[in-house]
Amino acid sequence: MRRNRTRLSREPIIKPLFTSSFIHEKNNHVIDKEIAQQWNGVAEKWVARYTEHGDINREYVIDPTMLKILGNVKNKRILDTGCGAGYFCRRLARKGARVTGIDISNKLIEIAKLKEKGQSLGISYYAGSISNLGMLSSSTFDVVVSNMALMDTLNLKKAMEEISRVLKNNGKLVFSISHPCFASSSTNEWEKQPLDSERNEDRLCRKIDRYFDRGRVIWSMYGFPSVSSFHRTLSDYIKLLITNEFVITHFEEPVPDPRAVEEHPRDFANDYDRIPLFLVIGAKRLPS
Repeated sequence: MRRNRTRLSREPIIKPLFTSSFIHEKNNHVIDKEIAQQWNGVAEKWVARYTEHGDINREYVIDPTMLKILGNVKNKRILDTGCGAGYFCRRLARKGARVTGIDISNKLIEIAKLKEKGQSLGISYYAGSISNLGMLSSSTFDVVVSNMALMDTLNLKKAMEEISRVLKNNGKLVFSISHPCFASSSTNEWEKQPLDSERNEDRLCRKIDRYFDRGRVIWSMYGFPSVSSFHRTLSDYIKLLITNEFVITHFEEPVPDPRAVEEHPRDFANDYDRIPLFLVIGAKRLPS
């Protein structure tokens, strides 16, 4: 008797590592308080995945590019917007920067403060939205970083205005996001055969559709509680940079280097050499 070849076996279909649903912006009524609650609900499980170098994508793909663009940060005043539990704050502080971190999740900030208490690096932390940096004075920071957080920010327009406000003239902004073209639209997934395979080798192509449909993506990874991100187009980000007097200095679509692929083949092989999942942008704020 022939076995149905649409699945790997007769066992129940494997639950996917990543699930998501999409709400168009015209139907999206979420507020910052709800987003904060979502991240509070996932905080401990999320941090448990991290080393002091973050997760595997941050350690081998995103952060090397971020740090290269940042250059020498010694004695620089740096604001980390969307800092989570502060791993990137700590990396920068160990390089000699004077760091402040802010995140919408008070639970993540509590974890960050506990780590600071255990090993003081002079980092200050605040719980709050990137869209309201009222606790920080204008023209205060040499650098603002945002590592995989702006796509999770509800009011991106206000966030960019606030980032511009707290930066000094000629200050630097460096941020990473999920790539708007390939990783965050309402329809983006791998076409696979068999359909339930989690093997990189069984990914035929990436399906991208409805790119111009802006809205909220509610997603979950590893079965964790769901959190929200927001899909905008690439031009949405660029236009906000221009409007807020930024000049783009760096535009990178990072991939892991050959050593990382060799050491972590199940994470990186047959994937990152096909499409970029992340985007890193460096910009300079022009004098007003």
